[in-house]
Amino acid sequence: MTLSEKLTELSKTLPSTALSELVDFAEFLQARAQPKPAATKRPLIELAGGLENSATFSGDPLLIQQEMRREWN
Repeated sequence: MTLSEKLTELSKTLPSTALSELVDFAEFLQARAQPKPAATKRPLIELAGGLENSATFSGDPLLIQQEMRREWN
C-alpha cells in the first residue's frame, strides 16, 4: 500500500473535525515545502524615515523619548 493510499484509508475513518485538522496540516506542509521568494535587497536608508511628518513623533527626539519612558512607569 502506498503512502497516498494509506492516507486515503485513514482519512475515511476520521471524524469530520479530525479530517479538517488533517487537511489544515497537509496544507501547512504544502506551504512549507514551497520555495520562499528571495528577499529583495534594498539599502537600509530606503527604510528610514516615514515618521518625520507624524504628529506623535514631531519635535525634539529627546523630549519624545522622555515622554515615552514616563508612560512606561
